[in-house]
Amino acid sequence: MVASTAENAFLEPIRGLCAEVFGVEVSLVNPETQFGELPQWDSMGHMDLMVALENRFGIEINAETITELISIPAILAHLQKKKNA
Repeated sequence: MVASTAENAFLEPIRGLCAEVFGVEVSLVNPETQFGELPQWDSMGHMDLMVALENRFGIEINAETITELISIPAILAHLQKKKNA
């Protein structure tokens, strides 16, 4: 899948945020990383990431969406949708 320009604009900030939240090097967070691939991206880490996404990007993530945002591509798509709304 080829990412749009808006998704590309979000990719590096999301990778950086994930690395920050999970306490890992950015190089360990690739554009396809998903829940469970990093030991730190467990259920608690996921909630920390959702809060960090809300704070960093000024979006609201509801309970239903939390269960959908389980990969970098899903997070990118969600941010693009929110920012274009």
